[in-house]
Amino acid sequence: MSRYETEEEQIEAIKTWWKKNGTALLSGLLVIAISFSGWRYWDQTKTAEASNASATFEVLQMNMQNGTFGEVSRDALKLMQEQPESPYAAAAALMAAKYSFDKGELDEAQDHLKWVISNSTDKALQHVATIRLARMLADKKEYAQAKSALDGVDENALLPAERGNYDYTSGLLALAESDVPGAKDAFKRVIDNAEASKSLKGIAQIQLDDLPH
Repeated sequence: MSRYETEEEQIEAIKTWWKKNGTALLSGLLVIAISFSGWRYWDQTKTAEASNASATFEVLQMNMQNGTFGEVSRDALKLMQEQPESPYAAAAALMAAKYSFDKGELDEAQDHLKWVISNSTDKALQHVATIRLARMLADKKEYAQAKSALDGVDENALLPAERGNYDYTSGLLALAESDVPGAKDAFKRVIDNAEASKSLKGIAQIQLDDLPH
């Protein structure tokens, strides 16, 4: 039932998705980290420590947007090691995951996503990492692992944009189980989601069109 018949097509599909969602991911992370967790971290932590974490995050984000993340990737790992409870560290790990993926280091990318899931105290950031991990696993046809990851997401707590990614991955898993009605429902939810990205709606429509009517 999958559109991707070869490993090369699967990997290319993942790369296309990451590239199209990279900018939105970064801007979303900034809003989530600062609005929902950043202020609590500042309130509960020494001011200098929180300030340093915030400054490091801003540098990491700027370099990611400029395509020079490799120059500061060690700073991301250092932030993760020294302040794992910081929302800025979780955001840095998500950027590191994208950087590793772009280099073709898929196992390392997955490790960074798993780090966020295990270490972040922010549910929104955990959901972002979990859905992206499940999507990568589903595109690699590792369906059991993808389902296990997605089962850990509280779908009722998702932001609308993330709900689109959740539903699309759910559709892929339904296809893997030959659940055509379930796949149709999931892809339709993506298409009807006003906050889902245009690119995600497009591939959901392609998947839906390929299903038997």
